[in-house]
Amino acid sequence: MSFSNLVYGSMLACMLFLTSTMGTIVMVTPTLPVIFLSPKLSRRMMDSLIKLWFLLAVAMYEILMGVKIKIKGNPSLLGTSSLILSNHRTRLDWLFLMSYLCRYSAIDEYRISLKASLKKFPGAGWAMQCAGFLFLNRKWDEDKDHISNGIHYFSQVHSKPQFLLFPEGTDMCPNAIGRSNKFADKEGLPRYEYVLHPRVTGFIHFVKEMKKGKILDSILDVTVAYPKNIIQSELQTLKGEFPEEIHFYVKDYPIETIPDTDEELSTWLINLWKEKEVRLRNFYQVKKFETGEDNLALDDDTVQYADFALKKRLNCVVLFWVVFLFVVFTCMCVYPLFLYFCLISCVTYVLIGIRHGGVDNVIYNAVRL
Repeated sequence: MSFSNLVYGSMLACMLFLTSTMGTIVMVTPTLPVIFLSPKLSRRMMDSLIKLWFLLAVAMYEILMGVKIKIKGNPSLLGTSSLILSNHRTRLDWLFLMSYLCRYSAIDEYRISLKASLKKFPGAGWAMQCAGFLFLNRKWDEDKDHISNGIHYFSQVHSKPQFLLFPEGTDMCPNAIGRSNKFADKEGLPRYEYVLHPRVTGFIHFVKEMKKGKILDSILDVTVAYPKNIIQSELQTLKGEFPEEIHFYVKDYPIETIPDTDEELSTWLINLWKEKEVRLRNFYQVKKFETGEDNLALDDDTVQYADFALKKRLNCVVLFWVVFLFVVFTCMCVYPLFLYFCLISCVTYVLIGIRHGGVDNVIYNAVRL
């Protein structure tokens, strides 16, 4: 670990924390009353603001840390809603997937299912609550209804969500690999080397509820791979450690090609993961995803144009956030009323968390009023 990497890693962490915290306090807080006046309008307002942070995160690791992104396959169509299924190699897959969404999808519609404990983090946790992320307790009796409420909300506000679901349930840490192998031995299934055996219950529920709400146009299968170095946790990023390259293989399945019954959906997901295991085994032999017929949707010209267009957006976003932080901290020093507003905003999120369990629960329930 070099000194320069440590400096860059610290800069990245500091920048993402300050922008998520101050962005939520200053820009998102004024939109909270709109939740009750017009849930649909509040959703659009919040998404537009939170999108700026998503783009900043991509800029920080692609531009500052020099992470190279390579995408092959057949992306989902713009303007459609998707359930994104991905293998979960590291704890940071959700973050790096934003590079795909910025290029070929709708980053402002990005929704993630994640551990409920993460919503308690000041700043970033508040922003994720406002984004409508699905926080799960990993207790199916509780999570089932929460997922249904969230999906119903996005249906009612006419959103086109890009829901990210990790069917494996957790990243490939030693304990998870052990549990997956134990399950495979018990069920007479092969042990996987590059993925964990998927859990079908949550997947089936997502598909059925999104179909019910008419917000599922396709399922996007994402295979993520790290050919040179793998960064397993957030702690490594604080030290300035990032993967040199991240490869994505995407394959879109229109909803009319997806089976309907629980048994058929279960078999479909299990077969998808068998294919993913083979695809990753082949990848790590040659350090790239092989080009096939389904890669024709992403030719070299399409990829280069997407990269060029994104780079221009990212540079503008970085400039915006630098100016934003300068103005915010200047106002806090010069105008006491602005400082009081920031403090009141922080107290507001804490009280909402105590009384309602988070802003996410407030916005889900707003469409039922």
